[in-house]
Amino acid sequence: MRWVLDALYLDLLAAAAPYWLWKVPQARRYRAGLLQRIGLVPAMPKSGRRLWVHCVSVGEAAIPRTLIEQFHTRHPGWEVVFSTFTDTGADRLRSLYPDCRVFFWPLDLSPCVHETVRRVQPDAVVLVEQELWPNFLHECLCRRVPVAVVNGRINPRSVRLLRGLSRLCPAVPKAVTLCCARSETDAARFAEAGLARDRIFSVGSLKYDTLPVEVAPDKLMALRERFALAPEARVLVAGSTHPGEDEMLCRAYRDLRARYGDLRLILVPRHIERAAAVAREVRDAGLPAARKSDLDSGTARPSADDVILVDTIGDLVPCYALATCAFVGRSLLPPGGGQNMMEPAGLGKPVIVGPHNSNFAPEMELLTSRRAVVIVQDEAGLRGELDRLLSNAQAAGELGQRARQAVLDSRGATGRTLARLEGMLTTAGLV
Repeated sequence: MRWVLDALYLDLLAAAAPYWLWKVPQARRYRAGLLQRIGLVPAMPKSGRRLWVHCVSVGEAAIPRTLIEQFHTRHPGWEVVFSTFTDTGADRLRSLYPDCRVFFWPLDLSPCVHETVRRVQPDAVVLVEQELWPNFLHECLCRRVPVAVVNGRINPRSVRLLRGLSRLCPAVPKAVTLCCARSETDAARFAEAGLARDRIFSVGSLKYDTLPVEVAPDKLMALRERFALAPEARVLVAGSTHPGEDEMLCRAYRDLRARYGDLRLILVPRHIERAAAVAREVRDAGLPAARKSDLDSGTARPSADDVILVDTIGDLVPCYALATCAFVGRSLLPPGGGQNMMEPAGLGKPVIVGPHNSNFAPEMELLTSRRAVVIVQDEAGLRGELDRLLSNAQAAGELGQRARQAVLDSRGATGRTLARLEGMLTTAGLV
């Protein structure tokens, strides 16, 4: 079956090669880590046990932070290394875990996977959320390397795909020694997809334990000065926006600013490579724009009228902390799927999302059960709810406090996940 998969992968790579070769000179994300992706990661000599943690991109990088901190405290002899798919993910991992090695995940071709695992020499592997690649799992199974999924989540479409893979490649379910799902729904879906039910546990979401509930005052002060935000200014922060949403937000902001003269807009696109296009959209809406990278370098000076476009990594949460109201993107237009609305919720901010949040169903269920989120259906609804919250500080404050309390009440997954992970390592004779 591995050779069949390799043949399929090679066909797909051949089809994508012209596009890839065209993009490599244009964008760093396409050329970053090319040698590592084919298995040529730097060799990693071992002096003790090694845990390999995989976070697919920047959005997953912070999820295991408290888990890894507690694991390292309890098992100081273990080395932890990280892999990722994306250049932005690598940057984020290096900033979060400065003492850990970071490298790029290999293509799921047998030779690439074999060489990467041979060089990394893991004693155990932790996959954040899912990332069940069949050739990689087969390699781990052959080497008797236990694999754990933490903060596991899976949508119905992925259930069908994983179920098919499990039938064609029995190594997929066999290799997953432990699955710590974020909810009972996800646990049931992993079982439906073919993973062994006695290896699946619903432990809650690690995200709640890693979510900050405050940001250092000096950092907020520095951001306010950088963005030329007056102390009394009302601030709309739109985080993790996707194409189509930025234009809607600019139009809503332009209309609302006629009523609220002190209102400012901070746009944080989900993918920073869209920054130039988003800046054009802001200016096409008749609004001045300033990019944070230019403000940081001193090549631009902020004004009190600028729409701030955040095109740097790691600044979303501090920006949310500045918010009077927060909108969370990839939710207003289909197919959507949503982005992490719990980040502004943990900071006690009134959160607005669109109707398309299927990737964050447990989080949305929690917030809606607590009356701690506002769901709008379209641009008109977005503008109306922003107007309501900007004009009613008490209602906005109560909404934000309910959201923050929902986060605080949902913590504890780190301890439960760590206990299961240590149980897996004990069974494997590693601790």
